[in-house]
Amino acid sequence: MLHTLALATIFGDFGDIIATSSLFAKFIILVLFVLSIVSWAVIADRFRRLRRADAEDTHFWKRFDAMESYEEMEGLSQWCEKSQDSSLGTIFRFFHREFWPRYLSHRTQGSEDTLRGLLRRGADRVATKQIEELERGITWLATLSSIAPFLGLLGTVWGIMGSFLQIGRQGTATLDAVGPGIAEALVTTVCGLFVAIPAVIGYNWLLRRIRGQESEMLRLISILEDHVATETLSVGEEEVRVNAGGFH
Repeated sequence: MLHTLALATIFGDFGDIIATSSLFAKFIILVLFVLSIVSWAVIADRFRRLRRADAEDTHFWKRFDAMESYEEMEGLSQWCEKSQDSSLGTIFRFFHREFWPRYLSHRTQGSEDTLRGLLRRGADRVATKQIEELERGITWLATLSSIAPFLGLLGTVWGIMGSFLQIGRQGTATLDAVGPGIAEALVTTVCGLFVAIPAVIGYNWLLRRIRGQESEMLRLISILEDHVATETLSVGEEEVRVNAGGFH
């Protein structure tokens, strides 16, 4: 009785309907409430993560664009080591720590296509891992947006079944007989939509932000490929000059 009064006080008629619903309907509503909490927790966590990534990636581009020579890579790489939330920083760390030493020792031995292929494949692996980390949890939103309406529909069917049972017991289709069951059915439907709609919006918004991060990573990989190609060509031209007689 106490929880019925509390729900009615907090949520008005909506809470009163929930309080007087059947045990099955209350179970469905409780499940949807838990799913709603999970949905909002995922949205909040991914929002904070992407906001930090965007801020650090913006700072990365400023430092990267200000770099005048390959000798300045070490300073940027050290900053990337400290900036764990920057997806671009992770790719640049791979470039400087793993690819660049290998490139310096083999640039006169391998073709340009081979060297660029090594960079592309290695950077793609790093980028894929970063995308997977950014997408962690958002599949829950897609799942919740799909199952929440069906849970609400389950409660709806259950409520309508109760209404028909009441009609059968009382032998009449008065509002007193069918009203509570229909109200219960509508409440579970509404609760399902309350969970599904924010989950769909959050999923699409987060996915769009993650795709933006992916585009930035591909842009950085393309720039690094161009720089490697330029450096390889300059080395080839220098060898031609000897036999005959940078980043930006």
